[in-house]
Amino acid sequence: MTQATVAPAPDFSLGRALALWLGQVVSLLGSSLTSFALGVWMYQTTGGVTRFALIMLCAALPGVLLGPVTGALVDRWKLRRVLLLSDLTAGLTTLVLALLLFTGQLRPWHAYVTTAIVSVAGAFQQPAFAVLVSTMVPPQHLGRANGMLQLGLACAQLGAPLMSAFLLAVVDLEGILLIDAVSFALGVLPLFVLRLPERPTTALSEAGAPSLLTSVREGGAYMRATPGLFALLGFLAGSNFITGVVEVLVTPLVLALADVKALGMLTTAGGVGLMAGSVVMSAWGGPRRKIHGVLLFQLACGLCLVLVGLGTSLPLLAGVAFAFFFGIPIINGSSQSILQSIVPLQLRGRVFAMSGALTGMMLPLAYAISGPLADLVFEPALRPGGALVPLLGTLVGTGAGRGIAVMFILAGSLTVLLTGLVALHRPLRALEAEREVAPGPHAGMPPISPSSEGATP
Repeated sequence: MTQATVAPAPDFSLGRALALWLGQVVSLLGSSLTSFALGVWMYQTTGGVTRFALIMLCAALPGVLLGPVTGALVDRWKLRRVLLLSDLTAGLTTLVLALLLFTGQLRPWHAYVTTAIVSVAGAFQQPAFAVLVSTMVPPQHLGRANGMLQLGLACAQLGAPLMSAFLLAVVDLEGILLIDAVSFALGVLPLFVLRLPERPTTALSEAGAPSLLTSVREGGAYMRATPGLFALLGFLAGSNFITGVVEVLVTPLVLALADVKALGMLTTAGGVGLMAGSVVMSAWGGPRRKIHGVLLFQLACGLCLVLVGLGTSLPLLAGVAFAFFFGIPIINGSSQSILQSIVPLQLRGRVFAMSGALTGMMLPLAYAISGPLADLVFEPALRPGGALVPLLGTLVGTGAGRGIAVMFILAGSLTVLLTGLVALHRPLRALEAEREVAPGPHAGMPPISPSSEGATP
């Protein structure tokens, strides 16, 4: 048996929330600076693309593999403790990298290990912070709060490469690592100073808490038992896979049409769209039914991909890039708001971590598949005399990049089809309506049946 006692929630003002958000944005920016600079150092040191790619793998894979376990632990531990430990671990790891670099002992394998450690810390930090947001922000403001998180992510994605390239020329990698360590300190400062709202605490009797494996299974069982939620996560995973394909193919497609300056122009247009969408989501908060925001903007993204495949005009492609990335923060913010509002509080760490792992594993899969498909199948098929020239040559043209254009059209069409099929799924459409309950710490919590295996502490 367990007995839950709810700790009184503090009066968490807007100023305190902004301080916490700003600290996390600064920490994220510092991590992005190091990630970019470390990749440059790895490529310059080894001269190999494979070793550069291993850095990306070490950054992504631990979080995907450990997601269910870290989520179960987040549900057991105090949020402040999880956030402090994850931030301090990442900061100390960065300092170790700086020490190795200063002493001339930094080797590529050090970068792999430390990157993996930071990834593990992030696997704890991300679901914990998402739970904290859902705990301290009223349900009606979740969309705006998640829009602000998307804004911070957009700032890091846009500013980090430019800032890191400038800092590499001024202070080198050593200086960037020290800046990153300082950013971690600024990130944890609000966690020390502010009194954070906590979830219900649980006093355990002799029976104790359920095992870690049981806790993981409870999260999976909840997802399977909620058809609308399971459909939403499957839809987001499929969309993430398509986005991964696009990330790989956009550079060769543009370079087949123009030069590096044009690629920079399109990248800038996409970045501005990402920033604009984040600002809009922060101010608007998304539609009342957040699932409408997910579906409508995902449909628009699919149409954008089709236009990319059909178009060859750079101004048109720049406009499409802006529109595509404008919708991403609204999709992400709306879907995160749905999870935060319907998932029972005692399961949120597990469900958030599992959903992140499910969608995150799609990117490496897309990276592995899209390149060979382009090089071995679609590009040869759209060269003069290729197998698809009679069928599609008049529509997209022939030659370099036209096979990739067909892949964009297929990716966009698949996105539109997938969005339409999911929109017809009644449990998904009714997901929010069925879970609308009075705001509180147990919002979205289903009744506990007598056959439950045990409460989560």
